[in-house]
This record gives sequence, structure tokens and C-alpha cells, in this order.
Amino acid sequence: MLTRCITGAILVLVLVPTTFFGNWPFFLLILFLAVAAIHEILVTPGPKRYNWFVKGVVYLFVLSFIYWTFLKNLLRDSSNPEYNNPFINGGVFSLTNLYVSITGIILYALVLFLIAIVDHKVQLQDVTYLFTMGVLLSLGFMGIYFMRYFPNSSGFIQNPNLCGVEVTTSWSTSKIVLKDYFKEYYRIHNLNQNYASSILLFFICIGTWSSDVGAYFFGMMFGKHKMNPRISPHKTWEGFFGGVFVSLFVSLGLAAIMEFCFDMPLIPGLLQFRQSPALQGLGVLNGHAWPILLLVTLSLPFVGNVGGFLFSLVKRQYGIKDFGKLFPGHGGVIDRFDSIFTNCIVTSIIIWITAYGWNFLI
Repeated sequence: MLTRCITGAILVLVLVPTTFFGNWPFFLLILFLAVAAIHEILVTPGPKRYNWFVKGVVYLFVLSFIYWTFLKNLLRDSSNPEYNNPFINGGVFSLTNLYVSITGIILYALVLFLIAIVDHKVQLQDVTYLFTMGVLLSLGFMGIYFMRYFPNSSGFIQNPNLCGVEVTTSWSTSKIVLKDYFKEYYRIHNLNQNYASSILLFFICIGTWSSDVGAYFFGMMFGKHKMNPRISPHKTWEGFFGGVFVSLFVSLGLAAIMEFCFDMPLIPGLLQFRQSPALQGLGVLNGHAWPILLLVTLSLPFVGNVGGFLFSLVKRQYGIKDFGKLFPGHGGVIDRFDSIFTNCIVTSIIIWITAYGWNFLI
């Protein structure tokens, strides 16, 4: 327990400032964690199971999946105001879209199958394992970047047909164009956008980890009915619902305090309690933002538990307790961030769909 506490304190001292400042510190920290996580999936079946070529292929493809969105933005025409590179708003990192390279994913699968054909040590199980874990990790880290950098963007520019819509707000004397909504909100409220935007990722992490803490204590005190003893023998339904309650209380409390006390909603006009002129301009829920906020908040304990079970299933398959030892007392990167990965993936999808205006569903 002492080791866990010391490691946890060090993690907080590193993660909180880098997340708060964003930009290069956060970018490089996540890059380091991504490299460490890829190493963990490569050694899980056995430290000497894969040769240097297989490891190189996995590193190359998984890192390319994670950073393809940055590269694609950098390659876009800088004269097009709707598609800026990651260094916009005065050098602040920003992501406005989620990209998954279908060509890259297909090539990754083909290369893995080719390796299995020529290398007798690589079996079909290795192909499916490396492919699934590689894609899952890349989506997880991409989601983490999106959570931190999306609120840094200028506004709602996902849908080119709607980004030019003007809306009337209670906090501005003039109409606000949707593509400048975030930037104008932070400017008028005299807030540093890069720092204020960090609250979204803190919200995701706190909502996820408070669910784990609540589940642990409620399970320890009241747990009787096992959820899935085959995969996770210690998790109980009583602990799960206790974790849901704690997560909702802490998450909604944090969101309310930041919005009503400091004028810092999770994402202005998108994830907030108040009525949203932006969503009304997009034609989403008649401007009611709270259902989106409630959906995201409710999804954190449920999706987070799915992520925990998912990675626990992999550990049971290979008979290991932890994926790594980078964090003494906590295991490796995947052990510590398994639920964060799945929550960031799902929340990114919800946010992007809402910011797009849901028009492609009509």
C-alpha cells in the first residue's frame, strides 16, 4: 500500500501539470506512455516471443495510427481556415477531427498475416492479438489527445455546412459564428483557453477513477454477488453500482462547480448544464446541452468497467497479473489507463458526433 501511495503521488505530480499546460509537455508525455504501452503488449505473450522485426512493425503501425491525425492536419492547406494544423490559436495544440487510416489498418493486418506465413513462431493467435491490441491502443491514445486538444480549437468547424451559422448568446453583445464559438467564449470570459480546456480530460479521469475507488470500497463493505468471476474474481455488482453512484456524484459535482463558480464548462456550448445557443444553431436537442453531459457522465463507469474487463480478459489469457512494472504497485501503463482508454474512445465519438450536428444520421 505504501508503494502504491508513493507511486500514485508521483503520477499526480507528473500528470496534473502536464495535462494542465497541454501543448508539447502533454504531447511528449502521451508519446512516452504510448511507446511504453506498445512494449507491454509485445512482452505479454512472452519477453522473447517476437523478434526485432515483428516488434518494429508493431511500433511503426501503432504509432502511425495514433499520430496520423496530427500528420494529416499538418499536410492540409494552411490557407483553408476550416482545417488548421495542430499549432493554431497562437501556438496552442488543437484537434478538430478524428482520423482512422483505413489503408493503414488494412496494411497492418496484411503485414501481420505475411509475417505469420513466413515465421513459424508467429501463429494466428499472435496475428489477432497484435492486430486487436494495436488498434485498440491507438484509438485509446488518440482519444486521450482528442479529450485534451479538442476544446482548444476555435469552435464548431466539424460540419462545413453549419460552421458559418451565427447564434445569439447571453454572454456576448454581438452574434457569434459557430466556428469561433469556443475562442470567443474564453476571450469574453477572460479565460486562458489552453488552461481552461484541460478540465475536460480531468473530468474523464476523475469520473473513471472515482468509479474504481467507489467500487472498491462498496464492494469491500457490501459485495456479495460476483459480476464475472472468470475474468475478474473480485468485482461485485454491489461494488459496481456503488462506483456508479460515486462517479456520478463526483463528476457532475466537478462539472457544476467549474461551470457555475468559474464560468468554465467542460466544453462551451457542447458539454454544459445551461441552455446552449450553439447546439440550437446546430439543430441538436433544441439547444439542451444537459442530456449530452448526462450521457457522457453516465457512460464513464459503465464503459470504464467494460475496458477493465476487456484488458483483464487478455491478462487471464496469458496468465499474467500485470501488463508491466512501470508504475510500482499499479502495474504498467495499460493496467493504469485501461478504463481511461475506452472512456476516451467513447466520449470522443459522442463529442464529435454532437459537434458535427448529427446531420449524417438524418
